[in-house]
Amino acid sequence: MKLEDVHMNIENSLVNIIGPVGKKIHLGRSRNDLVTTDLRLYLRELSEFTIIRLRNLRLSLAKLAKVYSSDLFPGYTHLQIAQPVVFGHHLLAWAEMFARDETRIENVMSLMNTLPLGSAAMSGTSLKIDRKYVAKKNWLCEGFK
Repeated sequence: MKLEDVHMNIENSLVNIIGPVGKKIHLGRSRNDLVTTDLRLYLRELSEFTIIRLRNLRLSLAKLAKVYSSDLFPGYTHLQIAQPVVFGHHLLAWAEMFARDETRIENVMSLMNTLPLGSAAMSGTSLKIDRKYVAKKNWLCEGFK
């Protein structure tokens, strides 16, 4: 069976997982709400995974920096050898850059940590939706103001 678009594929997957109640997914949301929410949940999971990997990488770099704490290494600038540096310090510089990347990902996560469900196509829905409950179940913040 070939499904029309991403929306139908999401619904079909949901029905396969939870059964016929998955067809009620249309209540209180638009297709745009669904895709935006799905993307946010996916990106949140991917971001959390990436942060864990960055922390592990930084820990490994710090351990290696101790091992190479007295080894010299050519420091480059503009593709030219500029000065000798301690290789351990060079590794710590990379660890610091990855720490900044981690902070950036955390900042982006706070922006995507909102709940668009119930926004509908333009002006919301008339259905009484407990957005706080839905957000809590999906590990998201309270939602758009």
